[in-house]
Amino acid sequence: MKNFISKLAIILLVCLVRLVFAQSDFSRDFKVMRVPQGKIISIALNANPTTGFSWRLVSISDKNVLEFVKKEFFSAKEKLAGVGGVEKWSFKTLKSGQATIILEYIREWEKDVPAAKREEFSVFVK
Repeated sequence: MKNFISKLAIILLVCLVRLVFAQSDFSRDFKVMRVPQGKIISIALNANPTTGFSWRLVSISDKNVLEFVKKEFFSAKEKLAGVGGVEKWSFKTLKSGQATIILEYIREWEKDVPAAKREEFSVFVK
């Protein structure tokens, strides 16, 4: 039962992320977050590591406010080669303040090549 619920949660997350990216104006609404201190926040971004691309954490503007916790990848479909999915980035809110998270979608081995995508998120911790 736990396995089924986990798979259902991943499918729902992937569907939500696809909906958000299909409506680009809608996705901008989620780039500012207001959260309480001591909570874990997550950012989900479409990714396809089979293309060589992955998201890289460029910076957290104030590491006294936010701390990186972990990055996970969830495939959109199980056991299919070449299928994309979602990278989930988790951060912990440490104290009141504001911090900006910058992530870039890059191929690690390509030097002097601009990122294919760049996302910035402002987090206000109360």
